Amino acid sequence: MKNIIKVANLLTWGGLIISSPAQAADLDFNNGTSPWSAFGDVYVAKPKEVLLSTDAILDDDIQLGAISGQFNFSGQPAGEVGFVSPNLAEFLGIDASLLDINGFAYEGSAIKRTIDVKAGDSLIFQRNFLTNENSALVSGSFRGSLNDYSFFLVNDEIKKLADINDATQSLSNFIVAFDKETEIQTFKHTFNQAGTYTIGFGVVDIDDFTVSSALSIQNVTFKSSSTGETIPEPTTILGAFVSMGFGVLSRKNQGMKTNKNQV
Repeated sequence: MKNIIKVANLLTWGGLIISSPAQAADLDFNNGTSPWSAFGDVYVAKPKEVLLSTDAILDDDIQLGAISGQFNFSGQPAGEVGFVSPNLAEFLGIDASLLDINGFAYEGSAIKRTIDVKAGDSLIFQRNFLTNENSALVSGSFRGSLNDYSFFLVNDEIKKLADINDATQSLSNFIVAFDKETEIQTFKHTFNQAGTYTIGFGVVDIDDFTVSSALSIQNVTFKSSSTGETIPEPTTILGAFVSMGFGVLSRKNQGMKTNKNQV
């Protein structure tokens, strides 16, 4: 069983710039006091990029010949999704079963913050999903169902950004040599109602905790008016409640670790 450790450190950001309606404000990850908070393996690679992984350091990717923590960015382990407290679901403020998308969510990492928006405001960001689940060295009866994924959080709604089926490109130039990647793609989410929203990004291990996946989030930008640009919408997770009963029973029984698109 893996040790469950919550990393609730403050990440950094650049000050929100007051701008004209046609301009944008960057929600950077600079050094200093920040409204961004993190759980698990979260690393600020540069002011406009944050890296997250499902590598909990202990026994990850050993079948690939990796050393302990090779696919971890921060030196802090990814954490438990549910059951043991603290966990990823508690950090995100959602039921753990909402993360059981196409399988049982074991562990993951995430970053979040709150923002105030008006109707019509939008959030634009870039993501790259990386994984070792596509490696030819990963085999076994469950191969193909280990559908790790990355997500975008808006309050208590999980929107899947990409999973291992989307990671079809050989790795080009990245800080850690994962097997496959989706390459960088741009997403846009428009807020239909004014209010205070919790937004977040994360990556989750599905049906195992031995093979790592990762997420790069870059250039998070808040726009106070529409640019007139149309970017199609990725998958919104509406069927997650179907797996709620399975998720609850599984956690009780285990007691262990246990392009352009519009969002």
